[in-house]
Amino acid sequence: MDAASYVNDDFRAAWEVFCMTENLGCLPFAGGWAEQPAWITTALFALKTEMWQADEEDRALKRREEEDRRKYGR
Repeated sequence: MDAASYVNDDFRAAWEVFCMTENLGCLPFAGGWAEQPAWITTALFALKTEMWQADEEDRALKRREEEDRRKYGR
């Protein structure tokens, strides 16, 4: 499936909230997680999960590269 098909108004809204919370370090509405609209908590959870997965894949690649350097001297 084409990546552009995922970029719609819902994705843009979720991305905007995600970036805001990452940059400001706080939730968009006063209170804790229970006071946030459900779509925001769902969007943040999904995007954070994707970010963590990408980070883990990057760490695994770096571990394999380091193991190859130690094993093969490259």
